Amino acid sequence: MKSNRIRLNLILIFVFIAIVMFLFVNKLTTPRTLDKNELLINGLFMFDQPKEISDFSFLTSNEVTFTKASLQGKWTLMYFGFANCPEECPVTMYEMSKLLGVLKDKNYPLEDKQWVLVTIDPERDTAESIDKYAKGFAEEFIGVRGSRPMLLNLATQLAVNNVMPSHKHMDHSHLDNHVNNIILINPDAEFAGFFRPPFTTPRLSLTYQSVTSN
Repeated sequence: MKSNRIRLNLILIFVFIAIVMFLFVNKLTTPRTLDKNELLINGLFMFDQPKEISDFSFLTSNEVTFTKASLQGKWTLMYFGFANCPEECPVTMYEMSKLLGVLKDKNYPLEDKQWVLVTIDPERDTAESIDKYAKGFAEEFIGVRGSRPMLLNLATQLAVNNVMPSHKHMDHSHLDNHVNNIILINPDAEFAGFFRPPFTTPRLSLTYQSVTSN
């Protein structure tokens, strides 16, 4: 009788320890939900009300179309850059690739996540070349190209200022004016917010997981 009581007590102790360890590990691995001010301090501005986006049509490799429907059901990080960008674009794309690496290491669910590079230099970048450039940072990245009017329409909606090239001088100085934000689009294909530079992997990881884990 006494041995049974001891055995029961030991079982209860082991169960208690197991529950405590589970809760502890779960707390360590579950992303913390940040409030709006904490997100802002860490570089992510979220709109109180996400903004609707009108339909668009771009192309990626092999003539595959990328439209607003391609955003449905996924959290999308969208960046506007170009293949010949000397500094800002490769640095930002590299930070995004490091973020993806961190998420993979944590076994973070990525089935409903995607990463898109929109070229702001459609006069020189082809759909194939911009997709190849994007995949040079991570195979999961998608590079897309659209006509100049389509680009300007989407860029304006996402507050990424971009101007027409100067055909008179045939230069590309207009590309220096692009905004270096990373756009966050929610699974309803709405403009939810944007990450502001400077970008660091810890800040991107903290804010990204806080928002997309809900």
